[in-house]
Amino acid sequence: MMTNANYKLNLFVLVGLLFISSCMAQQVDIVRDKKAETEIVISSHPSNLERKAALVLQDYIKRITGAQLAILSSPSGTKKHVVFIGNNFYQQQIGKKVELGSEGFEIIVRDEQVYLTGGSGKGLLYGVYELIEKQFGARKYDQGPAWVPKRANISLPQDFNLRYEPPLRYRESYYPASADSEYLDWHHLHRFEDLWGLWGHSFFKIIPPEDYFGAHPEYFALTNGKRSATQLCLTNPEVQKIAINYFRQAIADNPDAVYWSIAPMDGKGYCTCDRCTKVDQEEGGPQGTLIQFVNRIATQFPEQNFTTLAYGYTAEAPKITRPSANVHVLLSTIDATREKGLAVNPSAAPFRRQLKDWSKISSHIFVWDYTTQFTAYLNPFPMYDHYQSNIAYMYQNGVKGIFEHGPGSTLADMSAYASYMQAKSLWNPELDRAEVEEDFLDGYYGAASKDIKKYLKELIDARKTSRSTLDIYGNPILSRHGYLSFEKMRVFKELLNNAQKAVAGDPKFLSRVKLIALGLEYAALEQAKAYGDHPLGFLDRKADGQWMVNPRWMKRIDAFLDHALRGGALEVAETAGSLEQYRQQWLTLLNKPYLPSLLQGIHPQFKPSFLDDFPANGKTTLNDGLSGTTDYSYNWLLFDSKDVEITFPFPNEAMASQIQLNFLLDPAHYLFLPGNIQVESSNDNVSYVNIGRYNINTGLIPEGPVCYPVSFELRQQQGRFLKVKIFFSQEFPYWFDGSRHRKPLFAIDEIDVRK
Repeated sequence: MMTNANYKLNLFVLVGLLFISSCMAQQVDIVRDKKAETEIVISSHPSNLERKAALVLQDYIKRITGAQLAILSSPSGTKKHVVFIGNNFYQQQIGKKVELGSEGFEIIVRDEQVYLTGGSGKGLLYGVYELIEKQFGARKYDQGPAWVPKRANISLPQDFNLRYEPPLRYRESYYPASADSEYLDWHHLHRFEDLWGLWGHSFFKIIPPEDYFGAHPEYFALTNGKRSATQLCLTNPEVQKIAINYFRQAIADNPDAVYWSIAPMDGKGYCTCDRCTKVDQEEGGPQGTLIQFVNRIATQFPEQNFTTLAYGYTAEAPKITRPSANVHVLLSTIDATREKGLAVNPSAAPFRRQLKDWSKISSHIFVWDYTTQFTAYLNPFPMYDHYQSNIAYMYQNGVKGIFEHGPGSTLADMSAYASYMQAKSLWNPELDRAEVEEDFLDGYYGAASKDIKKYLKELIDARKTSRSTLDIYGNPILSRHGYLSFEKMRVFKELLNNAQKAVAGDPKFLSRVKLIALGLEYAALEQAKAYGDHPLGFLDRKADGQWMVNPRWMKRIDAFLDHALRGGALEVAETAGSLEQYRQQWLTLLNKPYLPSLLQGIHPQFKPSFLDDFPANGKTTLNDGLSGTTDYSYNWLLFDSKDVEITFPFPNEAMASQIQLNFLLDPAHYLFLPGNIQVESSNDNVSYVNIGRYNINTGLIPEGPVCYPVSFELRQQQGRFLKVKIFFSQEFPYWFDGSRHRKPLFAIDEIDVRK
């Protein structure tokens, strides 16, 4: 007789078997026990996209299960289930017309058959990749091979129906992974070189100065009373004719291009001739002449789509003219910092207002967004919690396309993570960020993911608690006063060391963790430039108190560069940032003599003080032996005052015969030269005697940032105090043709005094 316990157990098993049988009946088996239960059918005359979609589906099913589905032009009759790929099958069997946007898709199971259909673009292929990822469990994390699970069975529910149309019509994440064509298709991304016949700052591609300026300077901007090749004169009828002819030929040569850019060059110097000025005054700024010019061309080609840039001096919406129906406005977020999201960041307030104003006059708004630190690609840049929320904010406010400007083809901080999160958010702006992030980190870093999650969280927390600013043109030296402080760097390094230990036996995961550590090493190297003989600096103090370069430092630099090259880094910064240039910069720095100055170790007094935004090494900056480079944020003190006094107290009466001061001339960042310098000495810090004077030629016109040393003799004078007076006009030089919305500044670094 069956016991009560055995009865219950057998009843449970029976119910379980019935449940499993019932579930199996509810499934359409694609592969069962590694055997194909389905075949793929495409048209007898398939399009290239239909053929590719079928091949991709066949390939991944085989890679996952080992079973190969046949691709046929009609059902063989030997399989119970068929996967039909193409719109004709969908219309015939589902009984309704395909009504999808160009990149939309639908996958539906009807009567135990599977139907895939898509819009006129790549929707069909996108649907296949969505099926491979969401239903079959494969992942494409970066530009390397996709990860595929190993399974014996693949099936779909009998009531399966997946339909999606992307809300953004243009989606680009500009990272190294974009060089992988499958990554683009898998994550449904675009590339501007595939969509635009002419991209970006295009004026001089349309009318090159080298071809026209000599004979026709009137085609170009009138700035400061003279014609110069800075921008075009947009009200000149001949300029309009040349532009129209250019596009007539360009469109004929590239009929498949979706967009054409008509946009100013990256810089200032817009035209101020009488005609342009009149239009700009009516429209509220130079965006007026731009939109009118673009409209005139766009109306000549009504079947084409044109884009222009709302950026810099054209960022504001015009007061009168509306962009034509075939004109798309590409609005920039360049002036917003990244420590807070676009929706709430005070620095993004102008962008939010501009977006609102442009949206009132156009329904075709794209955004050119920025998600990397262009002056320090590898530097940890913890805006990780804002990728999705920024995209969601833009989408919710009517934006139709987004270009996420990352580092391009070179490696940057958390490149794979950033690209993946952006790609997923561009496809679905309102996704669950935490869920996608968890999936990526676990899959991409394996057993190291626990420590990588802690690392990212620690960086974000450090950014918040230190109230750091994330500037796309910032650097690790500035950040050492905030989220990359000495104490925090130790915490970050320990977490990454733990992460490496967790995957020490797996070369793939270990190499990925080491790429994150590479960014932390870059930050440490850059900060060493400002630390001097601090334990984290590159200088050692000898027994006699003088400095010498750490003899092991160049080996550390070369090890970093070797790792960077193998990891995919082509450059460390957007400008003059190649790996070889970086090495040469260090060689120059390490090979300079570090000779003692009479001012070494003395803390001067400033009247008034330097700007808090760029504190460098504070009061020790001017005599720490570390020379500033052409980057204004490294080891320079900045002032905006008319007169500045810097007083050095000597520990004993010293005799100085020569002084050298170093200034930085960088008009792009509003840094100019002072007019003259006066040096005085005193015994009591009350009565001073003039012991030297120097007048600077402020008419120097640089081609780029220039370090400007000033050296002159002093009348020998004993004293306990040395005062350096710097006189700055606070006026722009006559030759400066940039915007004058900011105050001019001057920057000073080492003051070296010798006997």
